[in-house]
Amino acid sequence: MFSNIKERFISAIAPDLPPLPGAGERRIGAGSGHLHNSPHQRLRFGGSGSQPLPDKFPYARPPFLQLLTADELRASADHNVRPIIVPRDINLLPWGTGYAECVNSGKSEWNEDQGAFCRQVLSDPEHKHPDLPYTYFGIFDGHAGYGAALAASHQFHHILHEKLVDCLELLLPRDVDPSSGGGDGIQLNPTFPHPIYFQRRVTKDELIIGALESAFFNMDSLIAQDNDRYRDAGGCTACVSLFIDGKMYVANAGDSRAVLCQRRATPDRQQTDTHSSIEPDPLEVSCYPVPFSADHTPETERERLLNVARLKPQLMGQHYVAMEYAKRPHIKDMGQRILCRQGTMRGWTYKTLTREDLRMPVVNGEGKRSRLLGTLGVTRGFGDHDLLAINTGIQIKPFLTPHPDVRQRDLTQVVCISDEDNRDGDYGVLVMATDGLWDVSENEGVARIVFQTLSKYPTEKHRYTMVAQELVARARGKINDSGHWRLADSKAAATVDDISVIVIPVSQYYKEHVEWTQNYKRDLEHRRRQAQANMAQEAVTVLNGVMAEEAQVVEEEEEGEVVVHEARTSQKPQQVEDGVDETLVVELAPSLEQVQLKDKDSAAFDIGKKDNDKDKEASTTRQHLQQQFQKGRKGKGKH
Repeated sequence: MFSNIKERFISAIAPDLPPLPGAGERRIGAGSGHLHNSPHQRLRFGGSGSQPLPDKFPYARPPFLQLLTADELRASADHNVRPIIVPRDINLLPWGTGYAECVNSGKSEWNEDQGAFCRQVLSDPEHKHPDLPYTYFGIFDGHAGYGAALAASHQFHHILHEKLVDCLELLLPRDVDPSSGGGDGIQLNPTFPHPIYFQRRVTKDELIIGALESAFFNMDSLIAQDNDRYRDAGGCTACVSLFIDGKMYVANAGDSRAVLCQRRATPDRQQTDTHSSIEPDPLEVSCYPVPFSADHTPETERERLLNVARLKPQLMGQHYVAMEYAKRPHIKDMGQRILCRQGTMRGWTYKTLTREDLRMPVVNGEGKRSRLLGTLGVTRGFGDHDLLAINTGIQIKPFLTPHPDVRQRDLTQVVCISDEDNRDGDYGVLVMATDGLWDVSENEGVARIVFQTLSKYPTEKHRYTMVAQELVARARGKINDSGHWRLADSKAAATVDDISVIVIPVSQYYKEHVEWTQNYKRDLEHRRRQAQANMAQEAVTVLNGVMAEEAQVVEEEEEGEVVVHEARTSQKPQQVEDGVDETLVVELAPSLEQVQLKDKDSAAFDIGKKDNDKDKEASTTRQHLQQQFQKGRKGKGKH
């Protein structure tokens, strides 16, 4: 949301980009719209009298390649040489990750692939939890221009970060209770997340997958919003990987592909032919690929596309039919029965061929030659909002979707024996590449090349860059005397498309995650001890305050009792001195013992509180009374 508002604000204040309601031509066909005037300026013209629309981002290669000048850009797009470009500084990519690319052989003027990566942290605004780091890689294959791929490489990671921040409180590590026993303990809030937030249980995996999916939809919406102010960006496929919290997530929309190349610690001899005299290659036996994405083409998504057309026939107009036929019908077959199926049907059925069946199918062709509405070879990705089907003018976008296929792997569950030194084999090496590689390479062959190259460079820091370069070189092939690119090993036709390859050592990320986990536990232990110390200090402070209040109350009670006692003992002598009549003097004689008893009662009442001053005071009082009594008797005798 913030990215959308920011982009609209920038567009509103740009003085050279006036709003053009309804401006811009519609693209007809996936290969049209290549008005490449220069690598830094490519304009799209609207209707009659309209001003030209510039690109949102000037053409450039990924920043980590450091191709900064126009001459370097032109050299990288030499279709005759097709140079393989690798990063000048391999330290710019984390974990020694490898990257290599190559331009097409003339299919388009510029390389329409783009690569990107980003390292970020999710920070707790209240600083109650340590920062949670994550790393993202993306590869985007553009068609009908480089605009969509370039926009995605610049903006997708910002959108993804916002989506992760939205669920920040639920993604940050939770404290555990060490007193519960069992390893690291259990979460203090086992119902994750807290039921106060949701009506159902939601896991971290669901939150991260949801963040990836919504980021894909938002990126596609952002490209649509820019259509009125910038040149038509075309479309692109997207394949991204996210490494966070000890897990690997791969999201793909389109025909780019991600494959996790793994290797067994020892070759499986049971799979070899014991009767063969040829010794098999150990790497060929022990290497195996694990697909982490599925290609989204009209062939693989035929069922979904036919179902969309069946439910919304107005999207086809009068030009297409939502049917799949066992063979292409012709006018000479009118009135005959033909095998067909529609929508989500798995089986086949017969129908009598009518004139309506002579329309072009929504999906025609097979394999890599399959096309949606006879125009587009991919069915998921970003952009293509203005793309029209060839010869019909039917919009293709309603059949397309940016919804990615997301797969994950918990790296904390991987078992790796350190003695066997097989970290790359156990954790795997993730190869992400555009279809320029996969058009001429199989998953098994890629896995074999990965470990063959790594074995040649066992300790070099640039070993993963060499893997990427080798993969690109084999897919590009070599040019022959006729000017055709051929594969070196089989002399078959090499790829003519752009090639971009990212090689990610997954074990290096997991090593980094383990270090972060150890630091997190130390920080968590420090926080726990600090909290316990603070609680103990608060308890001591409260206890001291209570004791001080009790001491003050006791002191006030003692002072009050002394005052009352002094008032009682001083009141009786005052009465004796004031009363000089004979009756009072006569009554004093028998009351002396009562005064003594009262003194004893007072002493019993104040038990535990007597001191020397009180004894002296009581003795003085008795002596004074006796003196008064003797004076009274003497006066009476004299009288």
